[in-house]
Amino acid sequence: MLTKKQIRIILTVFYIILFAAVSWFYNAGKFEGLEVKIIDMNFKRRGPVTADKKVVIIGFTDACILEIGKWPWKRDVHAETLKKLQAVSPSAIAVDVQFQDRSLLPDEDKKLIETIGTGKNIVLPLVISPKAEYADGGMIYSKQVAMPFDELKNVCKNFGYINVNYETLNTDGILRNMPLIERIDKSSTFESFAYKTALVSGLTNFKAGENGYFINYHGPDKTYEHVSFSSVYSQKVDLSYFKDKIILIGPAATAFEDLHHTPYGTIGGTEVQANIVDCIINNSFLNRTSKIFNISFLLILTIISIALFFYLKVPAVTLINFTLLVALLFFNYAVFTKLNLIFDIIPAVFLIIAGHFICGLFMVYANLLVSNGLLQKRVRELDALYSISKNISELINLDKILKDVLNEAINTMGAERGSIMLIDEDEQKLEVKVVAGIENPYENKILIPTGEGIAGEVFLNIKSMVSNDGDKDPRFKNYLDKVESGETSASRSRVRNILCAPLLIGEKKPIGVINIVNRRDNAKFLNEDVKLIETIAHHAATLIENSKLYKLATVDGMTGLYVHRYFQIRLKEEFSRAVRYEKNIAIIMTDIDHFKKFNDTYGHQCGDMVLTHVAKIVRDTIRNIDIAARYGGEEFAVILPETDVEGAMKLAERIRKNVEESFCHTPKGNLKVTISLGVSSNPVCDAPNQAALIACADNALYKSKENGRNKVTFFEGKSPQNNSKAEEY
Repeated sequence: MLTKKQIRIILTVFYIILFAAVSWFYNAGKFEGLEVKIIDMNFKRRGPVTADKKVVIIGFTDACILEIGKWPWKRDVHAETLKKLQAVSPSAIAVDVQFQDRSLLPDEDKKLIETIGTGKNIVLPLVISPKAEYADGGMIYSKQVAMPFDELKNVCKNFGYINVNYETLNTDGILRNMPLIERIDKSSTFESFAYKTALVSGLTNFKAGENGYFINYHGPDKTYEHVSFSSVYSQKVDLSYFKDKIILIGPAATAFEDLHHTPYGTIGGTEVQANIVDCIINNSFLNRTSKIFNISFLLILTIISIALFFYLKVPAVTLINFTLLVALLFFNYAVFTKLNLIFDIIPAVFLIIAGHFICGLFMVYANLLVSNGLLQKRVRELDALYSISKNISELINLDKILKDVLNEAINTMGAERGSIMLIDEDEQKLEVKVVAGIENPYENKILIPTGEGIAGEVFLNIKSMVSNDGDKDPRFKNYLDKVESGETSASRSRVRNILCAPLLIGEKKPIGVINIVNRRDNAKFLNEDVKLIETIAHHAATLIENSKLYKLATVDGMTGLYVHRYFQIRLKEEFSRAVRYEKNIAIIMTDIDHFKKFNDTYGHQCGDMVLTHVAKIVRDTIRNIDIAARYGGEEFAVILPETDVEGAMKLAERIRKNVEESFCHTPKGNLKVTISLGVSSNPVCDAPNQAALIACADNALYKSKENGRNKVTFFEGKSPQNNSKAEEY
């Protein structure tokens, strides 16, 4: 039992490790994805706020394209519009149009150059892009600047970059954080388009650095005043409205594909620029608490959490931690809305929750340590039995049962490997059915005489045995030489100990043995291990015997397909399920063509071989979820759950073709056979019950025979509405 002092030391160590881990993850940006989701949630909870009326957008809308013409417009359109706007003395005009190439009409360029040259408050965009050059045997990466054509560049006084490289700051693609300054080289920097516009307006003294800034979005798209470009160009609006305004001219139609994902959803690029300009002129960017501040807060929280566990019980700590979590959420929202402050709470939330659960569970564990120690053996036993008993739903699959039982026994006993042997009734020898934990498992059938080796002796005497002598025990010899599949005698040294128990039905009927080899912890097998493996072996033997009996009752011995009664039971279940959930269900009925003549010609032995041959093809062709059965003498039936007409016909044709293209190897030589098939499917056939659906498929099978055999036919017509056999099973 741990002492109170030891508990406090362990709790302190837990929290120190947790604090270090959370701080490291936070500093490495591992919580950023969750933090930005909190920011987005705060935006949506806060809703839109009042936008600065001095910022106005003149947008290129769909209506503009209809009125002015297809984009790009003639440059004298831009020149005339700018000239009209300049006349009313706005604070700044930012034109989000790239004039990188000269126009085919020089006069247009001349008008544009004259207009922009006379405007001291006009801002044009430039594009900064990465550049890679090969030099001196390697790649040199730099940045290049794309500006308007030379004559326009020479007269324009203000430029700002528009291709905001925000992906590195916003890894999820949502634009929240962006730089206002971009450095090209050690001595050259450029302002962003929005920042340059704000500076030109003269409405701000904001000094930007090269770090990123969190945009304080004022609302969704169309939050700012929007005026169409065509209405300004044709003077349909009072241009005096734009006096002393900051005008952003740019795309406002989806056809321009200038869209960005934001906390308020998709917003046009010009609208984003308006939000940034607003943040600059009003100094209202969101500020984020520093990492040093947040880690210091985590440290204080860690100390408080340790103290809570030192002096309070777990229920009281739970209540305090829950209250603290709620308070953090409200505080985060309050400082966001009132102070434009982003306070990172995910590290604190993670520390509280993880610390509470880890230390709370440890406290419970410490209080129940003695009780858990007494119950440990029983828990192991029950866990193993539960895992084994889950195989009851797969009684038909003996191989899977054996593998699952063996793996569960190996894991429960903490062993390296093992095997299960069952008695071969014909040979009266133990046959190795499944092996686990051996790199090169056996391939050939291995039979161990009863009474020979440890396994044979255990089976004969119906008594478990333990050997902790490894390869020194002479009883290992026969078993290892056979089961270890070609391993040399030197490899036997790996066998340190073995535990073997009989698989018993009742108290006196053994059906096999289970072998568990080598404890992983290099310890010896003890008496309590023997009792545990005997309990496992008893339940496993019952499961194995039930599987054999279940197979005898449900599987046809000759063909390996399900028997007719099992087919009817499953069809009733699948039909009811299809009706209940409005799913498709289909049936394929098959018959071997001229089978009576085949029997008369080649004999019943060859006929049985043909039945087995066709059944194997059917079994190998259908899906795992399909159910194939021997319906009558040479008739087979297949249930196809959740399968429509097209799927059923394709599968039926694949079965027919596989049979036609195969040979049946018999004493009379390699013989070829064909089959006829009939298909029915609900809801197409509108069969009221499973018997009617079978009747439809049987009718289609008759049509295949009538039309020359070796065919697939789908039932067409009206299905029987009443059938006396519908509730037979």
